[in-house]
Amino acid sequence: MGLRILVFDDDKPICDMLEQALTSKGHAVTTYVNPAEFPFFNEHICPCPTDDPCADILITDIVMPEIDGLDFFKQLKEAGCRPLVNGNVAIMSGHLTLHSMGEFNQLGIHCFRKPLEINEICHWVDECAHRNRSAS
Repeated sequence: MGLRILVFDDDKPICDMLEQALTSKGHAVTTYVNPAEFPFFNEHICPCPTDDPCADILITDIVMPEIDGLDFFKQLKEAGCRPLVNGNVAIMSGHLTLHSMGEFNQLGIHCFRKPLEINEICHWVDECAHRNRSAS
């Protein structure tokens, strides 16, 4: 069974590319070009049923309309949103520094540099699937 993946990036071609690549591997992918479209953003409560998280993986750009990707992730975590197993969160950016990558890694957030390498992302998603199977 595939994973449920949420992708947030204000660059629609990137959302489309990730959706195509990951759905071809059997995953259910939902993309948002604006995080304000995600139900959590306006309500600040996790919309997932308590026994069934709405996603297994979250991949977000850093710079987006309304909120930056790291702040968005922190808000989800503070609200108790459960779809995120440690290690199943990634940030994408063309502006990563060694310092920022270190900070993200300390928070358990994987980093992908833009331009993206689809094979690298697919490999990471496979690792997430393995972690999910081991946790169940």
